[in-house]
Order: sequence, then C-alpha cells, then structure tokens
Amino acid sequence: MKQDLNKIHTPSTLQNITHILRRRKMLIFSITFLGFSVSAFIAQKLEPVYTANAQLVFEGQNPTFIKTQAAFIGSPRIAQAVIRDIGIENLSNNPKIKDIEPIITRFQTRFSSTLIPNSYLLDLEYSHHSPYIAARILNTIMDHYLDGQTSQSAHDSESVKTLARLRKNVETTLDTLENFKNYADKEEILNIEPTEEHKEAQLEYAKAKSKVDFFMDQSGTITLNHNSPDILNSKTIQKLNLKRVQIEQELKTLSYRYGPKHPEIIDLTAQFSTIHMQLNHEKHAIMTAVKAQYDLALTQFQTLNNPQIIPPFGYKTETKNKFNHLKEQAKYALKLYTEYENLHKAQPMHTVASILKQARVPYAPSSPNKGKILLLGTLLSFICGALITLLIETTRNNFLSGKQLEEYLNLPCYALIPKVKKDKDKPSADYVMDHPASNIAESVRALRLVLKLRADADKGAGTQDSKVITITSSFPNEGKTTLASWMARLAAKSGERVILIDADLRRPSIHKNFGQQNTLSLVEYLGGHNKLEEIINTNDTSGLHIIYGRSVPNSALDLISSDKMEQLVRSLRKAYDLIIIDSPACMAASDARALEKLSDQLLYIVLWNKTPREVVHNGISQFTQFGNARIATVLSNIDLKKHVQFGYGNAINDYSNYKECPAL
Repeated sequence: MKQDLNKIHTPSTLQNITHILRRRKMLIFSITFLGFSVSAFIAQKLEPVYTANAQLVFEGQNPTFIKTQAAFIGSPRIAQAVIRDIGIENLSNNPKIKDIEPIITRFQTRFSSTLIPNSYLLDLEYSHHSPYIAARILNTIMDHYLDGQTSQSAHDSESVKTLARLRKNVETTLDTLENFKNYADKEEILNIEPTEEHKEAQLEYAKAKSKVDFFMDQSGTITLNHNSPDILNSKTIQKLNLKRVQIEQELKTLSYRYGPKHPEIIDLTAQFSTIHMQLNHEKHAIMTAVKAQYDLALTQFQTLNNPQIIPPFGYKTETKNKFNHLKEQAKYALKLYTEYENLHKAQPMHTVASILKQARVPYAPSSPNKGKILLLGTLLSFICGALITLLIETTRNNFLSGKQLEEYLNLPCYALIPKVKKDKDKPSADYVMDHPASNIAESVRALRLVLKLRADADKGAGTQDSKVITITSSFPNEGKTTLASWMARLAAKSGERVILIDADLRRPSIHKNFGQQNTLSLVEYLGGHNKLEEIINTNDTSGLHIIYGRSVPNSALDLISSDKMEQLVRSLRKAYDLIIIDSPACMAASDARALEKLSDQLLYIVLWNKTPREVVHNGISQFTQFGNARIATVLSNIDLKKHVQFGYGNAINDYSNYKECPAL
C-alpha cells in the first residue's frame, strides 16, 4: 500500500494554540514573573514628579482670546522672566542665549495650560521633582502674567489718545472737502459732462489698461505672465496645453518600459519641445497684441482729453483733479480711523484675568504611575512569553505525540511506549516479565493487539497472513531492540509461538538484553556452518525462541539479502505464529530495506522528543518510494511526566496502580 508523505498538516486552531500555551505555562509564567520583576525595579528607581495646579478666570472673554492668552502665558518671554526671578539653574544676570535656550525649552515642557470646556477657566499645571518648587514656579508664572496686564492698561490709554487724533483728522479732511465742493458748485466747475465719444474712449482705455496690468511688473516693465486671462482663455493655448499633457502622459507610460534612448521616447521628447516652443511663441504674441491695444486706447483717450481740441471738457481740469484728490484723502482718513477703532475695540481696556485658585504644594506624585508600569510590564512580558512559546512550538523539529506523527507522515501510529529506568543488574528484556502490570507492558500488549487486528483484517481481505514483523528506526539507540524483545516475550507468554531474530549483523544486542552469548548465531546458519535447530535458543521464562546475531559488518548486507535468508523466513512462517526481526537502523545501513521485502509489516520506531522530523521523513521514504511497504510508527522512550505537562497524558493509560485480584 502506497503511503503519501506530502500531506503535511499544521494545526492552527484556537484550541491547539490554547493547548500549546497550557503545556508551556511554566515558561510563560517565568517570563511573566521576570517582566513583573523588571517593571517593579524600574518603577522603584524612577524619580517621582509632582504637578502643581492653579486656575485663572477670564470674565466675558471668547475661547479664542483665552487660548491666545494661554499661549502667551507659556511663551519664552514669561519663562525667561520666571527663570531669572527664581534663579533656576543658577543663571547669571545676563545669560547667553546658547545657555538659556535649553533651560527655557525644558521649562516649557514642564508647563501646560488647558481651557476648561464651556467655561472661562484656564487650568495651569507645572511639574517638577520637588513639590515646593513646582508650586512656587506656577505662582510666579501667574504673577508675571498679571503684571504684564497692568502695563497693558497704560498702553490702552495711549491707544485712546491715538484714536482721538485720527478722529480729528477725519473731521478736518471732510470739512475741507465740503468747503471745496461748495466753491466748485458755485462756479459750476464740476457740472461739466463728458461726451459719448469721450465715454467710449475712456471705457476702451480702462479695458486695455486692465489687460496690460497683468503683464506689468512693479517697475512698470512689460513681462510675460502665464496667468493672464487673455492667455488662459486663448483657444490656441488651451489646445496646445491639452496636447502637451497627452505627450507627458505617453512619456510617463513609455518610460516604465524603455530607456531614454529608445526611438519612441526620443520622438515624443522632440514633440514635447516643439509644443513648448509653440506655447511660448503664442503667449508672446498675445502679450504683444495686448500691449498694442493698450497703446492705441491710451492715444485716443489722451487726444480726447486735450483742452486745445475739446475746450468744454478740458476747462478748469486742474480744479476738478484737486477735488478728486481731496475726496480720496478723506476716504483714506476715514478708512484708517475705522480700522484702528475696530482694533482698539478688540483689545481689552482693563485687566480681564484674575486668579481663581492659587497653586498649592502637591503631596502625591503625578508620575510615574507605578501601578500602570507594573500592569503594562506584566502584560507585555506575558505576551512575549506566549509569542516565544508559539515560536518554540512552531519551530519544533521532533515529535511529542502520536497525533503529530500521523499528521506529519500520514502514517498510523500503533503505540506509545513509555520510558523505562535502566537497571544495571538486570537485562532490559526482563522488565515486562518482572512488571507485567506496568504501563510499559500494557503499551506493548496494546501494540500486539493492533498487529493482530491488522492480521485478522488481512485474512478477511484474502491477503497473506501478517506474521513477519520487521522493526527498525532512524538511528541506533532509539529503542527498537528493546521493543522487539518485550513484544516477543509478552506474545510468547500469552501462548503464541514466537521467534525473535536479531538481524542486526553490524551492532547485535539482543543477546545482551537476555544476558546470553552469541557464539551460534544467524551468521553461522546463513554461512552454512550450522543447522537451523542449532542456532535457535529458548527463553525459559516465556518460551520465546531466539536467533542471535553476530557482528559481521563487511558481509552483513550480502547475508541478509541472500536467498538462504529468504528461505529461512519462508520456513519459519510455517512453524510460528509471529516472527519478529530486529533490523539495523535504516539511516546507518541498507539492511532494513532488504528485510522489509521479507516482512508483512514494518514498525518504524521514533524516539520521543529527539528524532528530527526530516530524518524520520527521509527514513520512511526509503521504504515508500516503491509503493509496496506497509508501515506503521511507534513513539518510544516517552517521559510520562513531561508528556503529561505537555498535555498528552491522556494518550497513555497508566495501569501501574492496578492490582491483580484472585480468581473466584
């Protein structure tokens, strides 16, 4: 049956994440406790800061004015005055700018002013490491501000005098204009009406003058103005601009694909230059036409206003011009007075601020907030612990459960074998016989049961009976030999006819597990030196038959893959119910691949929390690449305490506390 090793799943559900965090709770707790300790240390070392509070009230003032005053209170001018008054930083009477600027900046960062919504109250605060200095500085700030308002009252008095002088100037100018108008009306100077021809010339001149003004700079020189209405409203200019924009878009699009020397880029660049020249030429032509139109209108207007040509209209022109001058002078004087009066009304004429609450010495520090620091530090360390845990788990390169094995390899995991304490005085193969009710013995029995069910299923399907089981692993010392000995002895103890073959002819160890010698071994039989019955040993405790191995690394593969080995397995099928073959580690030698062909079932042993996933994958691939292997995995050497801590304890049933009851 072909096994698909490409179906690798990575669970990412919330339940799995919670499971990971729970089994790594000690790591998370340690990191959280460390973060809490560091936060407590930092909070303890931080110097406390005290904040003094005071309030000013501005009666009847709008919020904008109060905000302006708040900015003034925190200005460098007030700050420098307070610094000099109190003597902060031990400044001299004439500090240099480079020395006082950082002090003023630090002073301003410690001061704050806030307008309380829907009120005339301005809340002031100043922070300092000394509560007494904080209160003193804040009171001094308010004193300097209120002193400045007192001097402002004197300035207001001077403003009243200036306003009176402007009012007098307006009255004088209006009287002069009125007297001159009465005189001119009496002499009938202002009643002369211009002709229709003069009106038309004056209108044309005004139009031409408004156009040419767009092209005239401050010195009176005619220069090109791209924003002139005549240029902007020109149909020709509009068409050229549209074409220029289109060429720019094409250039931008082609520049992503071609370099500057591409023929299309060069052609479009030339077109763009031509359009630019046409635009400049057309704009200069429009400017020249506007100038010519203005010169013509000016000539016609000056001709009509010549007293020698039209005496009625030019008569007493000087008197009329003087009247217009007086009229403009009166208008300007009135405008100046109105603007100054409005400015004067917007400014307060008296002290508008008063102290509502004096700054008092604060007794409790405003910062640092030690509780907040502890909470934030603990929370961040907990998050870091959780992230580190997830990082460790997602980058883990070994297996902790049978489910992980099955999801990674898409192969069944038949058993989970706990770790056993080594006893130097007794062979490891005797453990299941000495502790038949242990969880290790029960796990091995469960494995044998699964194999029986597999064999029964094969019989029902009409396939060959699953009698021959080869056990291998990625590396030596992963528990395959011990598991083979345990399963063979328990199966034999239960009444089955079982033979155990040590086919590891490179590092044989089954004879050591049973405390025996390997003088007569599988090597002697395959080499033709001894008969089969001479190399079979019997374990008295369980009735297990055993064929030991002997180390012949140079000829091991030749012996294992020989026809005689195949004949041996075929003959043993007829005599035994179960044949267990202990093979070398597959990543160390190729013997296991030859033995797998003689077997009905391959058990691949994976060392719990040790064997890398890539190694297991590569080892399994040796047997599945041809698609004929029947493989199952076994997770061995499981540390039960850690297994429970990791949240997989329910996968192994512990029968160690069960006691055998006498039969009734």
